[in-house]
Amino acid sequence: MRLTSFISVLVVVMVGIAAFTIGHRNGTSGRDVGLIRSAMTAEEEPISATENFTRTGAVKDNDLFYYPGTEDLDPDEMRVTACGSGMPIPRMSQAAPCFLVELGNGDKFIFDIGTGATERLMSLQIPLDYINKVFIGHLHMDHMGDLPAFFLYGPQNGRITPLQVWGPGGGGSPAEWGMKTSMDHMQKTWAWMQDTLVGTIDTRAFELRVTEFDWSKVNNVIYNENGVVIRTIPAIHFEQSVSFILEWNGLKLAYSSDTVPNKWWAEHTKGADLSIHECFFTAPMFLKWYRFTPQEALNASTLIHTSAEMFGKIMAITQPKHAVAFHFSNDPDTLPLIVDAVRKTYSGPVDFAKDFMVWNVTKDGTRTRLGVANPNRYPLPPMGEKKMAEATDRYETPEWVTQGLEPDVLPVIQAIYDDFNEEYGTTIPNPLNR
Repeated sequence: MRLTSFISVLVVVMVGIAAFTIGHRNGTSGRDVGLIRSAMTAEEEPISATENFTRTGAVKDNDLFYYPGTEDLDPDEMRVTACGSGMPIPRMSQAAPCFLVELGNGDKFIFDIGTGATERLMSLQIPLDYINKVFIGHLHMDHMGDLPAFFLYGPQNGRITPLQVWGPGGGGSPAEWGMKTSMDHMQKTWAWMQDTLVGTIDTRAFELRVTEFDWSKVNNVIYNENGVVIRTIPAIHFEQSVSFILEWNGLKLAYSSDTVPNKWWAEHTKGADLSIHECFFTAPMFLKWYRFTPQEALNASTLIHTSAEMFGKIMAITQPKHAVAFHFSNDPDTLPLIVDAVRKTYSGPVDFAKDFMVWNVTKDGTRTRLGVANPNRYPLPPMGEKKMAEATDRYETPEWVTQGLEPDVLPVIQAIYDDFNEEYGTTIPNPLNR
């Protein structure tokens, strides 16, 4: 009985946390979520209990959860998934910042790819060939730390297309700080891995296309294709930092990356359909949970980041249709403090992000759900035919190294080739059989 009671309490607590997080988007507490949902569906034709719950059928009315790969995206719809919502130091429950934007025209974009984000992106049942456009707000580890992993794991996980990366530079900043220099060093760091795989698997995904833009320009168009326009505005986060604005099909999404509230955001993001802005810990929270000194706490929460009180104020100024607060540790004991701080200055619709939270955005409004990802996903196939490097371009292991193979293993390897060729109708020769 004790175990049963404990499990029942745990389930209630977990559902309550989810409801509290989502419920506050309308300025209410978690206990009012049922009323909100009823109000949202009041004009729809109700689904009777017998239609919604049968002995063998699926539940037809499931507004709380999103299962990746199971729903079509309407032609006029935008879907945004938090693949990282947490603090600079990632943890199991929250990766560092990363947001995936999917559009009804088929385009997909990644905004920031902080440490821990790759495993979340790969769990979403999306072929990697479809998510090969990455936009970096600034070159801090928690906003681009997983870019090497996402790039270098491409060939092994079904990507055959080049990875395209946009990032800041110029604007008076040193050239060695820019995106091109960073990506050049990344490829040099991993040159051995890239070069030795040529001829073993399809390595065309190791092609990297880098676009470095001037971070200091205001309302600067850095992408304009297929009806999608992405612009940047300067961010106040040291220097060489930007925020992004995506416009498509009459919808506007704003993504802050890291910044102190500024005049560019206030001017150019007003009325955004979805406004995703950092909402850092307050100074007292840094004292308690991060053991910062008072000076460190104030610096982090006011000079280079947007604390919860400041987040509320910039949302009150810009009045988005739907706001998203991210970049804080979203726990049962921290969330109420963040909510209270935001509500000092803002009373509009806001969600407090957790990893795998999902927003479906249309001109009629925004629907928020919690995503249920597959933690054991295998790679999806590439969206084209695989092609190995030509024999003259392939890497060959030095002969003295291959001669170190234990001789008694050679017959086992030959049997593997023989059995494989017979099973699959292939004629692949054993390269060790010389």
